[in-house]
Amino acid sequence: MRRRLTDAEREELARIGHDRYMAGETWAEIARDHDLHPETVRRIGAQLRPVAYRRWGQKPVADPGEVAERRLRGESIQKIAEALSCSRTAVRTAIESTSGVPSTRYPRLSARRMPTDAELLELRQLYEACPEAERNRPGHRDTGGEAGTVLATACLALVEDGVPMQTLSTALGRGPTWVHWLLGRHGVSTDTRAGRSTRHRTRQIWG
Repeated sequence: MRRRLTDAEREELARIGHDRYMAGETWAEIARDHDLHPETVRRIGAQLRPVAYRRWGQKPVADPGEVAERRLRGESIQKIAEALSCSRTAVRTAIESTSGVPSTRYPRLSARRMPTDAELLELRQLYEACPEAERNRPGHRDTGGEAGTVLATACLALVEDGVPMQTLSTALGRGPTWVHWLLGRHGVSTDTRAGRSTRHRTRQIWG
């Protein structure tokens, strides 16, 4: 059972959480580094260091001009975020502020690429960090917990950087829809396509 945080630890967590949230990170990203639940970090921050919550359309922390230059040099969203000490969301927002919001954040045909050996190794290590599945399935891991969220977020970063989900799934030795399933399981899918079939819309209208 996790021990209760001391007053000093709560103050320090609130300070760090406030600074990182204002820099563009999410509560989930902050909480993951402290092995805490995102709601716990948000609640402590709200009590001790209230923040001005970011609104959709607010200017990104990442400078759009610098982000654009780095993208032209071929840097990935993850690499830019690390270089500028901000979240991937801030980088994507900076890109959208100069090029417009795309109909989908998944890669178009012209931007697709294969995952590198180093990227695949990192994902396999994150998968192995997940606890073993409860059922008697040797080698299988339970990806439903916090470690699974870390894995899903890492997969999403590659998808957003140009690696198709099916390509990534098969490169990891999984079925063609495994990455799509994993992202959906953790609610980190950023597919914003509004297009739906007429049949789907009809089902919604007529129940």
